[in-house]
Amino acid sequence: MTEKTIQDKVRGSLVGGACGDALGYPVEFVYSFEEIKYRYGEMGVQQYDMSYPWLDRLQRPKKALFSDDTQMTLYTAEALLEAEKNGTPLLKTICEAYLIWFGHQADRKVKAGYESALSEIDELNQRRAPGNTCMSALLSIYRGKEADNNSKGCGGVMRVAPIGLYGAKHGWTLQETARIAGETAALTHLHPLSTYSSAALAVIIQQCVNTEHIDRETFKTIVEDILSVITEVYGESAPYLKEFTDIIHSAIRAADVKLPDWEIIENYLGEGWVAEETLAIAVFSVLRHIDDFSGCLVCAVNHGGDSDSTGAVAGNIIGAIVGYNAIPAKFTVPLQLHELIIDMADAIVTKPTNTSETDN
Repeated sequence: MTEKTIQDKVRGSLVGGACGDALGYPVEFVYSFEEIKYRYGEMGVQQYDMSYPWLDRLQRPKKALFSDDTQMTLYTAEALLEAEKNGTPLLKTICEAYLIWFGHQADRKVKAGYESALSEIDELNQRRAPGNTCMSALLSIYRGKEADNNSKGCGGVMRVAPIGLYGAKHGWTLQETARIAGETAALTHLHPLSTYSSAALAVIIQQCVNTEHIDRETFKTIVEDILSVITEVYGESAPYLKEFTDIIHSAIRAADVKLPDWEIIENYLGEGWVAEETLAIAVFSVLRHIDDFSGCLVCAVNHGGDSDSTGAVAGNIIGAIVGYNAIPAKFTVPLQLHELIIDMADAIVTKPTNTSETDN
């Protein structure tokens, strides 16, 4: 695969995740698809809603805003690059990056081990409905304690896409990528289902970047193979592993069901507030719309649940499949900090490859 193709896929994944996040952000707390239809018409939300009624009229930007999902995703990417540049332990650097983000959200001074360029961008660090578990876990770490919860919320899985992108570029094994992504999510979310979902997403993205042409059957095979990787990393008897495998298999089967997208999501896959449901909805959306970036995102956000996170994760995956050049301009042009996201993606691709610096 050419360097240009890899760059297009990495850009597609990072930008695609932000697009899905921004598309779903205004309907994150809408209770059902029926309510979404009441607001946006029979087909639901199809394009960015930039009205932002919860913001003061004078503060409403003319951009499509993304949420904490993309904020934390970009901090993950920055940490990967900083750890490589400085030779610091990867997991420690990622944790420091999240603390920097937390400091902006909670108005606290955080002393980190590196100078964060993202920390200087006010537009990136505005408070955008940060997850309760992320905030409480990082507050504990900020106070010198470990996070203590049993949360399987989607706040872990929605931020690990850069690990799969970085692993693809740097030649990590799938098992290594899974382990690092799982440990990254477990910094704040300690339930095994969060760990498995995060590990699986990163490996799916890595395989999508490494596979040049992906159709529906190819993607099914990728997902099935990833389930084997997760079993290998965590063991066949790992707690909740069967529950995780079952919901991903449900998502694969649901792609063949002749019902409207939203009906399948709301009746069979859940709301996306927890990690395994977020990943299942994303996998389902990609399978239903494997060649259609817009259709995939619209599918992923039109339900009564955590629409920005399901949109972000689906966008990360479909973007890695179709590439940045296949993303319609209606999504890229209005997107907040679009050029910053492109620059971060290019940094992942162009930084010197070093496959030895993955020590946690």
